[in-house]
Amino acid sequence: MIDPFVFIVVEDMEEGTDYGPGGLFPVKLGDVLSPEGTVPRYRISAKLGHGSYSTVWLARDLVARRTVAVKIVRASESATSREAAILKRLRGPASDPPAVIQLLDSFTLTSVNGIHHTLVTEPVIPLECLLKLPGIQVNTRSLVRQALKGLAFIHERGIAHGGESPVISNFLSSQPLPDIYPSNIGVVIPDLDSFSEVDIWDKSGPPTIVPLVTYDPAYDVASFPPYLTHALDLGRLLASYVPDFTAREPRVRILDLGCAYFAEETPSPPCHTPLPFTAPEVAFPMMAHGKRDAPWDRRADIWAMGCTICQIAGGGIIFGDFSGANLLDAMAALCGGAPADWTTYFASISDKPRVYTPEASDALWAATVAHLQRWG
Repeated sequence: MIDPFVFIVVEDMEEGTDYGPGGLFPVKLGDVLSPEGTVPRYRISAKLGHGSYSTVWLARDLVARRTVAVKIVRASESATSREAAILKRLRGPASDPPAVIQLLDSFTLTSVNGIHHTLVTEPVIPLECLLKLPGIQVNTRSLVRQALKGLAFIHERGIAHGGESPVISNFLSSQPLPDIYPSNIGVVIPDLDSFSEVDIWDKSGPPTIVPLVTYDPAYDVASFPPYLTHALDLGRLLASYVPDFTAREPRVRILDLGCAYFAEETPSPPCHTPLPFTAPEVAFPMMAHGKRDAPWDRRADIWAMGCTICQIAGGGIIFGDFSGANLLDAMAALCGGAPADWTTYFASISDKPRVYTPEASDALWAATVAHLQRWG
């Protein structure tokens, strides 16, 4: 397909072709969004991220006088989105919110591209972005404890988590991927309300933009924004202008529940999680039989959380170097055994016998932990 737009989009931006019928909502800096029939409410201050399924923006709530995040879902995905309903079930008291991103408002927006589901939440940044900041100090045990409490809260409310992997983002985005992994764990941004819109614009400087100009005069100019813009790096902004930001104890939020589903629903949605975090009951049919619709439930969240804890604590991805049958072999070796259908599969692809024992598993775990601690 020939790109209908004149200028080449730079890295960290969505494509111009993401806009159009069924596509993303065209929005630009300074726009004011609000539910139909209400007073002007959310003024767009900066872009926070994007993915295949949404864009996310930093905005000023002109009514509540606070800074929020606004996530606008692609029109083609909005009709089936459960995210608002999921987040409403996960609401907690404002005085003591759970370690799950909190929904503040939800409504729909209409454009020539369709009807767009819109979520307003507290602003957060992914934990992995926070950990890259120079001088950051974190209590790993506290992070893990908070994340586990957040996952337990999600499960207690009868929900299996469904995450979204950032394609290009420093905040939230929307490439649906079930399970918990590092990009789906965020932290609350302190002191953001102390910055006015002018402060944010002044301290962050003008964003890089790429004008959207099409070769085709018949292309509906109302279907895309006048330009694309880079995302604002909120973490670095706060680290530069809030003196003790990097020394504070992060408050964890589990986020990106676009593919979450209610536990009472059947069947479960297809799994598209990154292989290093995929539970064995999903990985085996995928690797051995090319089956991507294997059922999964909250137990898959627990496996993914375990892999995530290894990454947070050790700095490395425990199954990051494996794929295909090698991934299955690594899982069986670390677990100290494999089900009968795994054994049958291994025998069908290799004459090399595979023997898994608890003793070998213990030794492998010790070596793996040492490796993660050394190279993390």
